[in-house]
Amino acid sequence: MRIILVFLFGLVLVGCSSNNLAKNKTTISSNMEFLKINEQVCKKYKSTDDKIYGCGTSTSKSFELAKSKALLNAKVIVSDSLSNSLIKNESQTIKEDTKTGITKTYDSSEVAQIFETSLNQYKIVYDKTFVQGGKYRSYIVIEYKLDT
Repeated sequence: MRIILVFLFGLVLVGCSSNNLAKNKTTISSNMEFLKINEQVCKKYKSTDDKIYGCGTSTSKSFELAKSKALLNAKVIVSDSLSNSLIKNESQTIKEDTKTGITKTYDSSEVAQIFETSLNQYKIVYDKTFVQGGKYRSYIVIEYKLDT
């Protein structure tokens, strides 16, 4: 009886520990695993009024290059949230005469500009690299605290 209880307890522990693929896996072997890991890593960190999170991922045959590109992607996400500015100009012209009736013209132009941003005091809160299809896939999540 004890053997059966020990076996069941071990089975429950193994089953509970395999729920978080991002924590337990080192190799991504299918697209479904990739989607689950991506969901577990990036959805875990939600930006608030005090903090902005950037989840960057990248692949490369070089371990260091994969990590560097993932960090850059995370920084771009945070920078975009901090310094993106949308400039919109609209003008409307209405002409009216008795021969042709009413003529309307409408012009709209939108320009998105990203101003230079300095991210000096970010903190890496998640950093893990997996092997996927003979390449390295890195995930890096950074946290940037906003001045309040």
